[in-house]
Amino acid sequence: MKKKMNQTTLLWALLFVTMPGLAAMRCGTSLIALGDTVDRVQTLCGTPAQSLIEPPDRRPANPNRAHSVEVQTWSYAPRNGAVRNLRFIDGKLVDISIERQH
Repeated sequence: MKKKMNQTTLLWALLFVTMPGLAAMRCGTSLIALGDTVDRVQTLCGTPAQSLIEPPDRRPANPNRAHSVEVQTWSYAPRNGAVRNLRFIDGKLVDISIERQH
């Protein structure tokens, strides 16, 4: 029984360590989550400290131009020693990550 419990604990620990990003983030008293729109996040969290917008590739020579979308990466200033990075694809939040400042 103890061995099975240790294995289960180890599996859960590995799951949390290997997760690529967070599913939600707190902005003041509000919570944003994956799937939220750019407008909702900006309303709840304010203007990011940095933002990078990659427009869709609409060149005629691009065979995938019909499927090309805008990608935005936002960074919010350090909070408790960590920068919060948000990634939007086609106006929807798809990734939340935190980078520790050294």
